[in-house]
Amino acid sequence: MSSEWRYELKELLSDVERFKEKKNRGEEGKIRIKKYINDVVVPAFEEIAEELQNYNRDVDVEVDKSGATVKVYYEGEMEFYYAIKARIYKKRDFAFPMIPLSDAKGQIHRAEVFLKDGPTETDVTDMTREQIINNFLYEYRRHLRWLY
Repeated sequence: MSSEWRYELKELLSDVERFKEKKNRGEEGKIRIKKYINDVVVPAFEEIAEELQNYNRDVDVEVDKSGATVKVYYEGEMEFYYAIKARIYKKRDFAFPMIPLSDAKGQIHRAEVFLKDGPTETDVTDMTREQIINNFLYEYRRHLRWLY
């Protein structure tokens, strides 16, 4: 009988540790996306901007708390808008129960592509700098073919 309280104490403290880990996972998701945008996306955008200037394009790279944006201007008009922003989704109970960026609230943190018309729902969370540049070129090419 005297050992039951020890077992209950062990279970209680184990539950507390599991709760802390789950809570930290959510913060890690937010931090991971922010770090990804700063370390991968922004340098890719700066590289794109530098190269586009060789083709008489004015380019603005903007960074804010939700992501980064590239605005391409040609002859004073905005020619193209491309952004990668952090998005949060509610995790569904029925599919993919082991999604690594879900937090204690069941939210999933992702980095996604936005064009001028809105989100493309393209998840770029794990893309490399080169893949980000290639995705930009793909979208820019599609846009220019419609524009001109």
